[in-house]
Amino acid sequence: MTLANYDSMSLDELRQYVLAHRDDTDAFHAYIDRSKSSGRMITIDPSDPKWEENLEQRIRQATSDESESN
Repeated sequence: MTLANYDSMSLDELRQYVLAHRDDTDAFHAYIDRSKSSGRMITIDPSDPKWEENLEQRIRQATSDESESN
């Protein structure tokens, strides 16, 4: 079995790899870690009374950041 070099893949390439190799848990963990560190993954705290407002703000910010980079 050949080991993939996750660090050499872009985040989108790693995502595609994970989707094609769903049994590769190391790739999945690498994808989750990189998604979190890049700000692509949004997490919420359901016990926070303002979770919905915070989520909407993060979505607006991510959408704005994405449109500025294109």
